[in-house]
Amino acid sequence: MGCEILKDLALSGFKNIEVVDMDTIDVSNLNRQFLFRQHDVGKSKADAAAAFIKQRVPKCNVIAHCAKIQDFDEEFYAKFKLIISGLDNIEARRWLNSLIVSMVKYDSDGEMDPESLIPIIGM
Repeated sequence: MGCEILKDLALSGFKNIEVVDMDTIDVSNLNRQFLFRQHDVGKSKADAAAAFIKQRVPKCNVIAHCAKIQDFDEEFYAKFKLIISGLDNIEARRWLNSLIVSMVKYDSDGEMDPESLIPIIGM
């Protein structure tokens, strides 16, 4: 999960953010992921990051999902207008890209429906 990304989104005025991360916080995360503190070690990264942002930016609603991105289906991803990916796993990136591309809809003339496009910004 990208602590910088989450912080930047919250401080830029995004009101609704969902975070998906399957990892838990290790002591080695503390020196490079500033949203976590010593008391967070062993906790879900998604849960701890969401709690930190909610405390610092109360008007930002952060929903945490402690799971792999592959645990969610097309219906879950279809609700987003934008996906910002901080994935460091190439297989997960490929899976997400493939799913989002497969969700693009076409009309009977073969024209792409722009409403079905969900941009992915990879960080």
